[in-house]
Amino acid sequence: MQIPYATVEQVSDSLEIMQSAYAKSLIFAKIGAATRSVEGFLHRRFYPEQRTILVDWPNYSSAPTWEIDLGDNELISVSQVLSGGTNITADVILRRGDDKAEPPYSSIQVDLSSSSAFTSGTTFQQAISIAGLFGDKDTSTSVAGAALSGAINSSVTTLVLNPSSGYYTPGIGSLILLDTERILLIDRRMSAVSGQTTGGSIAALQATKTIAVTSGAAFADSETILIDAERMRIDDIAGNNLIVTRAWDGTALAAHTTGTAIYGLRTFIVQRGVLGSTAASHSDAASVYAHEYPPLVNELTIAESVVLLEQNAGGYARTIGSGSSQRESVGKGLQDVRDRCWRAHARKSRKAAV
Repeated sequence: MQIPYATVEQVSDSLEIMQSAYAKSLIFAKIGAATRSVEGFLHRRFYPEQRTILVDWPNYSSAPTWEIDLGDNELISVSQVLSGGTNITADVILRRGDDKAEPPYSSIQVDLSSSSAFTSGTTFQQAISIAGLFGDKDTSTSVAGAALSGAINSSVTTLVLNPSSGYYTPGIGSLILLDTERILLIDRRMSAVSGQTTGGSIAALQATKTIAVTSGAAFADSETILIDAERMRIDDIAGNNLIVTRAWDGTALAAHTTGTAIYGLRTFIVQRGVLGSTAASHSDAASVYAHEYPPLVNELTIAESVVLLEQNAGGYARTIGSGSSQRESVGKGLQDVRDRCWRAHARKSRKAAV
């Protein structure tokens, strides 16, 4: 399973292309390739995963006997540490190179004021077991970007998500946290916005940008809505009026009558219980948190995705100039984003194999 560092909507907005089924599939594939490229470039992963790792007893190497370098296995939090079969969780300290008391942590140490120690047990090989949440940061530190519409059980693979306090952050490719379950959103569809209809007739004019609705609080800025067969993008909300861009996503401008049902892109096809979490039941209106990646990591993933899409459209032969002056386009703007992201987030050194 591949966790993307950008959403289809973010890349679509960068390219200003339609949200057609074909485009969604192509963009999602390119985001996956771009994400793996970013991971290889920075030598890090930025999604949270609940898992257990086994490492060798440090006394066998030249490292301090009271410290384990986690390498690429950065920790957000630890749930259990077993040393030679002995539980020493209460006596370990998570550290990072700059000594900031926040994740991601790059090493785990025994509290030297305690009686605990890293020991080998019957063998030094994989003698230390570390269970916890690995990655860059936890999703629960994000702002609640939606709320679940209707209670669900553990087997449901379709979720309807409504805006929460004016926020609506999920998109195709978002990793969300619902209670303790992590869920990957892999597609989205239109569904009726409960109780919402047009409060007046709407002319087939680009100048008609104010749409009266039952309750403006049921919507969020930048949402795409559907009235009859015309899509609109919400640019602002004023009371119970939506200020919109008409004929959005390549749809046709049309007239609409009072009381017409309003649809929104709020139904998501999902993959449940990902990254070491367990699919569970959730109650109506439960808060939904969309994982927030470091801004530069997100920006680089979008940029790499855009380049892949444009190269795909150009047959991977994009050049500038003509005749003897023709040369390949090198993308200096993209290189600048790469450089800034590397300086901010790359793992600058790695353990070498012997």
